Amino acid sequence: MIAQRVVFSYTSRLSRGMLRPFLMAVAMQSFDFQVVLNCPLETVFSIYSDVDRWRNRNVFGDIRWVQGKPWEEGSRLRIETRIPIRSTIDQVVQHCTPNESVSYISHVFGMTCETRVIFTAVSAHQTAINIVMHLVGTTSRSLGFALAPAITNATKGFFEELRKECEAAASGAAGGITAPKAVAAKGRSRARH
Repeated sequence: MIAQRVVFSYTSRLSRGMLRPFLMAVAMQSFDFQVVLNCPLETVFSIYSDVDRWRNRNVFGDIRWVQGKPWEEGSRLRIETRIPIRSTIDQVVQHCTPNESVSYISHVFGMTCETRVIFTAVSAHQTAINIVMHLVGTTSRSLGFALAPAITNATKGFFEELRKECEAAASGAAGGITAPKAVAAKGRSRARH
């Protein structure tokens, strides 16, 4: 189950009439949605945080930690996407509390995406994931399509794949899929606001 809310706003304090071209360059689009999975929280977070599991699957090509220790504040991931177009995303972890939340900032094609992913146990066997994204910036019209909807669709696609993967692991279905070792619990990081 996926629910969504989309909000469009301008981030500038300047009058829209005076600086319309500038405002289009700093337009911000926000969206959020929720995915409910029939899988325990610890398994969901473990599968979500297993970068190796997602390499060369779904929309992804190579995914590598390029700086810092995985899932620690300030660590960086380099993510290659294959669809809708090939790209390289630079992602910086802002905050990670295992089994609770992850926030990061991503940069791709002149866009900056701030993402917060919140994991909540609904029951012992069900988990809700709330995803909130803020997209800022514009990209070249040479792509031939709007980038923000493509990012939105790719993100939803990833979380749908995560749901399938987690539910298969929870039921012990097809091919003996097992949950990987969870990210070690650590102290709470301070989220930057």
